[in-house]
Amino acid sequence: MTNSFAVAVAVARKDLRAEWRTRELVPALAQFVILALVIANFGFQIDSRNAPSIAPGILWLALVFAGLVAFGRAFAAEREQASLEALLMTPASPVAIFAGKATAATLLLIGCEAVLLPALTLFFGTPLSVQVIAAVLLATIGMAALGCLFAAMVARVRARELLLPLLTLPLWIPFIVAGGQAVQVAMGASGSYDQAMALLVDFDILFVVLTSLAARFVLDD
Repeated sequence: MTNSFAVAVAVARKDLRAEWRTRELVPALAQFVILALVIANFGFQIDSRNAPSIAPGILWLALVFAGLVAFGRAFAAEREQASLEALLMTPASPVAIFAGKATAATLLLIGCEAVLLPALTLFFGTPLSVQVIAAVLLATIGMAALGCLFAAMVARVRARELLLPLLTLPLWIPFIVAGGQAVQVAMGASGSYDQAMALLVDFDILFVVLTSLAARFVLDD
């Protein structure tokens, strides 16, 4: 257990260090979400009355597309350098390798969210509360597990840019629905915030366990 944790930390550190050196993904994602908010700001007539109902939808659209890019690059280095097979030939567990890749992708997307959420408040005047941040972070965990699993599945496929959204988006719907409800309630809409958060926790546990079990077979193939 300790060895698997150490492997996961090492893999995550490697990916984060590579991103820190190149600075390719996070700046591009930050620019993307800012441009998405600017376009939405001009495309919708948003005021204090309808902002709590429109802003969450814009938030999740930006997060979905940013997540597809972030998780699609999770195995990019190994694919380009043909090093995934060598990594799997080490004594490291495939589950630990997958956990490290998913952790790094999650942290990179959280870095993007650190730009997105304050920008959303700036453009639309919606409150940035602990409840909003907690809902987004909970949804990010489950979305990252699924996104990295499917990214590993399509890493060696030529049409991976097309297959990744087709496989991932249907299973992201529960996180978008529950997360969107939680964010709407946190921004002032009516509804049950605790119920939506409980659903997010349940989805996280379910999909993290399932993807961890499936990762061994996906990476071995």
